[in-house]
Amino acid sequence: MNITMAILTLKDDVRSEDLTEVLIHEREAIAQWTKDGLLYDFFLRQTRNGAVILFKELDEAKSRELIATLPLFPYLKPVEYFGLIKQG
Repeated sequence: MNITMAILTLKDDVRSEDLTEVLIHEREAIAQWTKDGLLYDFFLRQTRNGAVILFKELDEAKSRELIATLPLFPYLKPVEYFGLIKQG
């Protein structure tokens, strides 16, 4: 299985506490992706300054398109993408 990992990090001058309304819509978007079967997994970072999203069977280009639609996207540093292969 091919996995595309996207690592999201808030910009240094952005605090998650100031984005309550944006985060509500962010959770809705992630829930929809889960319902649509696009996500392999999703993790919040322990530092609370970002997340790691694992897309299943999507290439990096499609993953970039989806990430750009997130309500939180304008508040993020450049997103890092890595192609992975799930063994077994």
